[in-house]
Amino acid sequence: MTAVPYRLLRYQLPMLLTGARVVGHTVLKAIAPASRPPAPGADGGARPAEARIAPVARVIDAPAADLVAQYIAWAGAVGGYEGELPPHMVSQWSLPLVGELLLRMPYKLTSVINQGVGLRMHGPLPRDTPLQVSAAVEEIEHTPGRIKVVVAVLTGTARQPSLVEARLHMSFLLPGPRPAKTAHARPDEPQWRTVGAWQADARDGLRFALLTGDFNPIHWCGPLARRSVFRCLVLHGFGSFVRSYEILRQQGVSFREIDVRFVKPVPLPCPALSVQIAPPGPDGWRAVRLAGPGDGAGDTTHLAGNLR
Repeated sequence: MTAVPYRLLRYQLPMLLTGARVVGHTVLKAIAPASRPPAPGADGGARPAEARIAPVARVIDAPAADLVAQYIAWAGAVGGYEGELPPHMVSQWSLPLVGELLLRMPYKLTSVINQGVGLRMHGPLPRDTPLQVSAAVEEIEHTPGRIKVVVAVLTGTARQPSLVEARLHMSFLLPGPRPAKTAHARPDEPQWRTVGAWQADARDGLRFALLTGDFNPIHWCGPLARRSVFRCLVLHGFGSFVRSYEILRQQGVSFREIDVRFVKPVPLPCPALSVQIAPPGPDGWRAVRLAGPGDGAGDTTHLAGNLR
């Protein structure tokens, strides 16, 4: 497995500062009088205050060549990015902006979990050019037991401001018992074809943290991870997406848009996981998933979505 050097920490200062603000925000919330957010609107949508969360925008320097090279190596990308940035590297430069938006919300930030990501590529991101990045809250939905948030992130340059669109799907888990899951009729299973596989070891959570600045301890600190709801180290959802994306690309699967949900965390270490696709439907979309060994009743799906 490719080693990721600790010197990359110097490139993660914006996210580390955001993380420190999140810790401070959490401490203040803990010592301040408890308050409940106002009830949602009649249609279950955003509250008036939430709807007024202003977008944030930054012009950032081009990512350092060292960071880009290490990121590409960890992702398993071979060729194809000469002079370009991988579009999924958006997680590295967008997280500080997303964190800024989350800090403006009246929710417990330690309860937020990533639930999925969508990417739409309009053109290649140049490697040595400053980037224009903006993030905006696109949707807030109140559901039993959680508040779902979608943040749209746009990355481009001064000449081409709309090169990569990303949508990050997150949920704030609310205190109290979880509502019972509703049973749904399972659709017919697609004709899956395995295009490749990847696996991860116990240190891959730390490696991806060094590459992106996302140092949530459930990904790299064993004692804290075992006290979490997952009971073990788990790989970042975005990390499993990156590895699966590159398997698809390396095997010649062409797509300009992909949208996936993180169904079940990938434990660390993990056995070989299969990246699978289905035949295209009438609308051109193809189902895609990341599957691992099951418990005897079938494969375990870690990531599922569509691409075209």
